[in-house]
Amino acid sequence: MIHPPTRFALWSYWIEGGILTAVTPFLLFPTLNLNLTILALLLVALVWLLPLLLRPWPWPPLSPFDPLILGWGFTLIVGILVTADPDLTLPKATGLILGLAVWRFMNRAIFSFRLWTLALAIWGGLGLGFVLLGALGATWMDKVPGLATMMSYLPERLLALPESPELGVHANQLAGTLLFFIPFLFSVCIGFYESRPSRWKLLGYLMLTGMAVILLLFTQSRTGWLAFAGVLLPLCGLWWLALPHTSRLRQIMSVAAGAIGGGALLMIALVGPLRLQHIWQDPAQESAIGQLGSISFRQEVWQWALTAVQDFPFTGTGLGTFRVVVRRFYPLNVSPTYDIAHAHNIFLQTALDVGLPGIVIYLAIIGLAFYLGLCVARRNDLARPYLIGILGGLTAVHLFGLADAIAPGAKPHLLLWIMLGLITASHRLVYITNSPSTQIKNAAAH
Repeated sequence: MIHPPTRFALWSYWIEGGILTAVTPFLLFPTLNLNLTILALLLVALVWLLPLLLRPWPWPPLSPFDPLILGWGFTLIVGILVTADPDLTLPKATGLILGLAVWRFMNRAIFSFRLWTLALAIWGGLGLGFVLLGALGATWMDKVPGLATMMSYLPERLLALPESPELGVHANQLAGTLLFFIPFLFSVCIGFYESRPSRWKLLGYLMLTGMAVILLLFTQSRTGWLAFAGVLLPLCGLWWLALPHTSRLRQIMSVAAGAIGGGALLMIALVGPLRLQHIWQDPAQESAIGQLGSISFRQEVWQWALTAVQDFPFTGTGLGTFRVVVRRFYPLNVSPTYDIAHAHNIFLQTALDVGLPGIVIYLAIIGLAFYLGLCVARRNDLARPYLIGILGGLTAVHLFGLADAIAPGAKPHLLLWIMLGLITASHRLVYITNSPSTQIKNAAAH
């Protein structure tokens, strides 16, 4: 059973949380003031070393993620040390260090489901902030003919964000950020079938879900659209796995999964394998959703990304440096003035950042997150919609990552570490506390 923390432990939570809040802006935007960024890194290191320096300072509780996080940290150090472009590595390194610090703090400080609910709300608020800043700083694209007239009424780049590209936030990155949350909103709405909330709460979530989907549509990110469509079937599957066999909602999820799967197969049959093969081999052609020439761009980038992984298998090319390394060593057939940004595949990009050991550890972390999250969702009725929504968000982001990427260390990547922290804390609370449902009910009542 989780015992209430001592008075000193509570003070340690406040101190660490205050330090983490203070250093976050300088780790998210490290080039604005290098001296303050160095100070922020030193403060994070001090907080991590305090259990060794100050005996009463409590150690973080053990978690199933600990060996994998330790291995990830080691590969991160390697990815930093091998870089030949520290100016590109610095923002990615500080972003990942911030993510680790946030995960560690959540594992330490969330000792009740009331705090877990608060952390969930902070995650949602932070995501809303990222989405709003991205929308205000985005350069809207004109890819889909049917949306061209509508998009012409949207203002261009109302806000210039620090460290953002000259052309503004890419709409694909905004789509990737939205995909962290849209499956979550869908899952909470599905959970309302059993919880029967007030009419206003249901209406509020439905409106928020609708606005998020409309904004995803406005990004004109075909990768984002496909990831959204692709996550619907896994989301139904996660609900089916988490629900009791006698649940009526489980039967509804079975029917929904069958309908979605059947619809997908029907669409593939209507398009035809030969048509899909033709699109892959000759993407520079018009379609109902605009020209698909970006496929050939990705094919070119993937070819040399795979070559770079083969050339730097254990260390990677250096954290965040592939965008320039690929031009130094390989005959990339892309305009020299165009910044490719990343490998346009999250798995390739991770291997390029931290080597093959890093991508193996990354996949193990994501796999363990799914296992632990599903275990908690099966055991706890009230936490189920939120945890399945988090797992759905992880699924959507990695489906998006098959042809694009929220690269490790990018600013929205912090959301992923908060999601891992929520899964870690919920697993500890449910499997150590004697009566988790009672704690959730008490937290909700307050």
